[in-house]
Amino acid sequence: MTLVNRRPQFESGGPSDSDGDAPHLVRLAGDARGLLDWICADPKLVDHCASAVDSMEVAARLETFGLSARVVSSKFGYPNVFAAAEVVFDTIPYIDVKPKAQPMPPMGRPFDLLRGALYAIPAVFFSVIILSFGLGRHWWLLPVGLTVSWGTSQAFSVLGWSMRAHNDQRSDSLLAASSMFTTAVFCFVAALVVRSILGGTMTCVAVTVSLGVYISASSILIFHSAERLLILCLIPALVGSLLSLGVLSFRAASWFVVASAGLVVIGALGSVAADRWRRPTFSRDVRRQALKFLTYGVGCGLMTSSVVGFGTAGAKASGAVAIAAGPLLVTLGLMEWQLRSLRSRTAAAMSQTSDLAHFSRQARSALARSITTYVGSLAVISAMAGVVAAVRHVAMAPLLILTVDALGISFFLALIFVSAGFIDRVLRAWLVTFFVMVSTLLADFISTGHVASDVGILAVLLASSAAIVTFIVLARGGLTSPFTYESRS
Repeated sequence: MTLVNRRPQFESGGPSDSDGDAPHLVRLAGDARGLLDWICADPKLVDHCASAVDSMEVAARLETFGLSARVVSSKFGYPNVFAAAEVVFDTIPYIDVKPKAQPMPPMGRPFDLLRGALYAIPAVFFSVIILSFGLGRHWWLLPVGLTVSWGTSQAFSVLGWSMRAHNDQRSDSLLAASSMFTTAVFCFVAALVVRSILGGTMTCVAVTVSLGVYISASSILIFHSAERLLILCLIPALVGSLLSLGVLSFRAASWFVVASAGLVVIGALGSVAADRWRRPTFSRDVRRQALKFLTYGVGCGLMTSSVVGFGTAGAKASGAVAIAAGPLLVTLGLMEWQLRSLRSRTAAAMSQTSDLAHFSRQARSALARSITTYVGSLAVISAMAGVVAAVRHVAMAPLLILTVDALGISFFLALIFVSAGFIDRVLRAWLVTFFVMVSTLLADFISTGHVASDVGILAVLLASSAAIVTFIVLARGGLTSPFTYESRS
C-alpha cells in the first residue's frame, strides 16, 4: 500500500500567521477530534475513508455507518454530513488500496451444450405421446403447456434468486411447491379455455397439464444445479423414443416417457420434502421483477406457439415442423455456451483495462464473436435441415426454417439482454414484436376473412426480424458499458 498525503493538513485553531502567498487556512468548526475518534473505532470505516478519492465518497460511507444529519449536528457540531466528510477527507491520509482480484467466470464448456439439450429433448418425447394417444389434430397441447410453464418458471426463478442473493434457502420448498402448483392450475385453466374454442378431449387437458408440470419440475432441478439428476431421469424417455422407431409401438414407448416425467417430478419433490417451508417476504421491486419475467417467458412461449400452430396447420408433411424446429433445438445449448463465454470475455476485459473506450471496443468484439458464432452455427444446421426437407419433398419447410432461425436469433439477443439486467428493454422489444405480428395477421384477416397458415408464418418471421432490429437499436450504450457486467460477470 502507498501512503499519499491528500491536501495541506491543519487542526482546529486560529488563522495562520503565514504570509499572503500561503493558502488561507479556515478554522474548522465542530469537534474534529471526537469525529475522528468515532471513525477510528471502526477499522472497516477507517479503511473506506482512507481509500476514498473524493469527500462525497466519504460522506456516503459515513451515512452508511450511521452518521446521520441529526447525529453529526448534535454530537459533533457540524452543519451537515458533507462538512464533516470534508474534514475527514482532509485529515485521514490516503491509502492506495488495490482491489482484490475477482475470480474469472469460466468460459463456455461442453456441459453448457448439454444444458441446452435438456431443453430440447422433451420436444422429441412429446411426439411419442401425441402419436400414442392420437392427439395429432389438437396441436394446441404443446403451445399451451409451453407458454404457461415458460412464464411461471421464469417468474419463480426470479423469486428464488432474490432469496439466494440474501443467502436465504429457508423458503426453497415453498417456492418449489408453489411453482408446480401454480403452473398446474394455470395450465388447467388455459387448456380448458382453448379446448372450448379449438376442441379436444379431457385427455388433451391432462397431457397439457402434465407437460407444464414436467417443465416446471425440470426448471426446479436446474435451479438447484441438479442437471445430472435430470439427465438420469430422462434416460427411460430417450430409450423409449429410440425404440418407437421400429421396435416398440408408440403406446408402449409412451410409458417410458411417462416414467421419465414421473422421475423428474419426484426429483423436484425432493426439494419440496425438505424442511424449508418458511414463508418468504418479497419487496415490491422483486415482485415487479417477477411479473416482468413472467411476461418475458409468456412472450417467448407465444412466439414459439405461433410457429407450432401455423406450421402444423399449413405443413404438407407431418415432419415439417420437426425439421424446421431442429436448428433451434440443436442450438439451444450453443446459446448457453456463448452466453457464458461472453461473460468470461467481458470480465477479462474489465481486469485488463480501466479505459472506458478500450473496454467498449473489447465488449463489442466479444458480443460480435458470440453472436457470429451462434448465427453461423445456426446457418450451418439450418442448411442441413433444408437438405433434409428437400429430400423429403417438404414444401413449407424452407419458410419455417427461416422463421425459426429468426426466432432463435431474437431469443439469443433477448437472453443476452436479460443476463445483462435489461429486462425492460426486452419487454419493449417484445411489444414491438407482437405489434408487428398482430398487425400482419389482422391485415390478412381484414382482406381475406381468415388467416392463412403461410401468412401466419410470415407474420412470425416479420415479428422476429422486428425484434432483432429493435434489440440492435436498444443495445446502443448499454451492452458496451462496464457497469453492465461489473456485478454479473
